[in-house]
Amino acid sequence: MKIAIDVMNGDNSPSSNVNGAIRYLIKNPNDKIFLVGKKSTLNQIKKILSSKKISNYELIYAEQEISDEDSMTRLFKQKPESSLIKCIHLLKNKYVDAIVSSGNTAALLSSSLMILGKIDTIKRPALGAFIPTEKGGFVLCDVGANSNNKSIHLLQFSLMATAYIKYLENIKNPRVALLNIGAEKNKGNNLTIETYELLEKYSKNFIGNIEARYILENKADIVICDGFTGNIVLKLIEGTVNKMIKWTKKSINNHSVSKLAQPLLYPVFKDINKNFDYEEHGGAPLLGVNGIVIKCHGSSSDKAIYNGLLHAKKCVENNFIEKIKISLNSLNLDDNE
Repeated sequence: MKIAIDVMNGDNSPSSNVNGAIRYLIKNPNDKIFLVGKKSTLNQIKKILSSKKISNYELIYAEQEISDEDSMTRLFKQKPESSLIKCIHLLKNKYVDAIVSSGNTAALLSSSLMILGKIDTIKRPALGAFIPTEKGGFVLCDVGANSNNKSIHLLQFSLMATAYIKYLENIKNPRVALLNIGAEKNKGNNLTIETYELLEKYSKNFIGNIEARYILENKADIVICDGFTGNIVLKLIEGTVNKMIKWTKKSINNHSVSKLAQPLLYPVFKDINKNFDYEEHGGAPLLGVNGIVIKCHGSSSDKAIYNGLLHAKKCVENNFIEKIKISLNSLNLDDNE
């Protein structure tokens, strides 16, 4: 197994990216990590790896830096020597089996599309995020790859997300729901009404519309929506869970809960944090891109990077791209769809 990691991008880079990679290398001695970044940074990393007697790695120098002023959609041309672009080229040229990055989503998506291309028949790629719940979890798709969609795009998202959760989360017959403002078939805007018709016609396990207040209640294994809506929902869930925990802790202190009772509540907060912690689930694959590209959260810690690398390994071992192709080939659309 060979995986490339973008060392230089992410809010906590390079430290979190490096430490996550080191943890992975120690626990997976038969795999190899390609560390891609600036020479000065990688030379420091080399000293750390040598001190830990780690040898299953390779350093790839990439001297260009990505800035906020760069065009994320033209990065593959403007910054070919950046770590993000070099990682994608390693995958394109089959030096590695997968790549992991916590860099800018738009840059990673557009560059992957231009360099790797799309899987045959895919009209739009998507980003599917696994959202943990009390009884397991579900895939929310799309969560930011596309802001404007057509119903056919959302139908394809459902097929790719089905392959994702079926083969990577071992759910044999995943239930598919469409995120909407009501459960009735005729609710929503033109996009959701048209998508409902397609899902009803072509998706074997479509269970209908689902309202946002029910998505954490294990009613569906896959929730489909456009990328604009999905990104808002994802960030709202993250923010709400974190804020509620802080509010609860503050309320306990304000109401003078006894010192004996407070420690009894800490395991509860720990369980909630673990269940809803994105770092426990690593990154999310770019669905529809012709290669295994794992997008980690921008503020990923070394724990999240480590789990992102594990997620990449799991995708490779499950032949994930081929599974998506099989899922898409099973769809026989009418000519007018």
